[in-house]
Amino acid sequence: MFAQFNVPIAGYVVNRVIPRELLGQNIPEYLRRRIAMQDQHMGDLRSAFGDKVLALVPEMERDVTGLAMIEKLAATMFA
Repeated sequence: MFAQFNVPIAGYVVNRVIPRELLGQNIPEYLRRRIAMQDQHMGDLRSAFGDKVLALVPEMERDVTGLAMIEKLAATMFA
């Protein structure tokens, strides 16, 4: 779609990434399996796009809407 309007794509952002740090905590088995599945998909993305993956946006406790959640996401990503 961007190519149709001659807009160059500088890279990609992967959204809603579950932090691997959770594996060190007492989390449900389904979440452990989801992280394992995510790891496989992230490997596929890195193989396909390499250094064009510019950022990983973590899964938040709710949708990022409103100033408070935008500030929280910014603090998480750029701290």
